Amino acid sequence: MSRVKRSEKLNSLFSEDYRVIDFLPYHVAEHGNSIFEEVESYFLQDKQLQEFCDKAIAIILKVICYYPFEVYVEEYPPLKPKRNGWLKEKRCDLLVKILKRVIMKKKGQVDILLGKENSIISITGGVLSIAVYNESESLKDLLDKVVETEGLYYWKYRV
Repeated sequence: MSRVKRSEKLNSLFSEDYRVIDFLPYHVAEHGNSIFEEVESYFLQDKQLQEFCDKAIAIILKVICYYPFEVYVEEYPPLKPKRNGWLKEKRCDLLVKILKRVIMKKKGQVDILLGKENSIISITGGVLSIAVYNESESLKDLLDKVVETEGLYYWKYRV
């Protein structure tokens, strides 16, 4: 698939309703809950963020064993050297390095396009969740199992 076709497909799969892999079991109402920001800040600290990072990478690596995939990386300044675009080499060590960098530096985004499933797994730096767009039934079944074994939660988010 050409880069243009992959980009068009990626853009078409983002939707308002999606599922979330998260450190909390369901959405926290934004109104009247000031403790949430303090709790989130706590979990964005080095040790707790490293634990989330390890779990997120384990989930991604397990999922890509089952589906053909493409990876789009967008790193934001001040990361140097900065990567933007489709990853040419889909090696495990390179993917782990990029995911760690985006999650731990809290900058950038990695979108994993699962071609046959027409699904996207999106990891954004500075966020303690992973978005899953347009999941297929088989991907949902797999993520239900994998996410639970990693001690995170998987739930539907509505805008």
